[in-house]
Amino acid sequence: MDIGIISSRYARALLSFAIENKEEQLVYAEMQQLCDCFIKLPQVQQTLQNPVVSNDNKLKLLLAAVAVEGKVSASTSRFCQLILDQNRCEIMQFVASSYIAQYRKHCGITKSRFIVPASVSDATLARMKAIVQQAVSGQVEFETVVDASIGGGFILEYDTYRVDASLKTQLQKISKGM
Repeated sequence: MDIGIISSRYARALLSFAIENKEEQLVYAEMQQLCDCFIKLPQVQQTLQNPVVSNDNKLKLLLAAVAVEGKVSASTSRFCQLILDQNRCEIMQFVASSYIAQYRKHCGITKSRFIVPASVSDATLARMKAIVQQAVSGQVEFETVVDASIGGGFILEYDTYRVDASLKTQLQKISKGM
């Protein structure tokens, strides 16, 4: 069976379970924490896939990775145990990503990124967030990323849209003769 289908089913079950326990927002933060952990520390995934490491140690590792402010929700704790009991540790990264996507869809949250070459004023950020807010319905999770490589201008991404007004892209278009 496809990893995407399996992880999506596990994530849907976790979301349902978390909603029943009124912990869906906390589990959302924990799954974001876990995704960040997998990105920053690839050794976590390697350890979870290692058959020599005991399930108890894998559980401790997962719980440490998802802990937000040193605490883990009951829903996430029970879910991690289920994942270990079913020998599905290798898909935990995909489950976490799928949970985040399903939670956002369930709550009507749109992820937005505003990429700039240097920090900008709070007023500019508020204006850009308001533009995105007008374009979508529901909540907006607005993230600002400073990336000096774009040279100047900005890149705004939300939903399936991307507005690239960066100097780097404009120079590339000119050099290609567009």
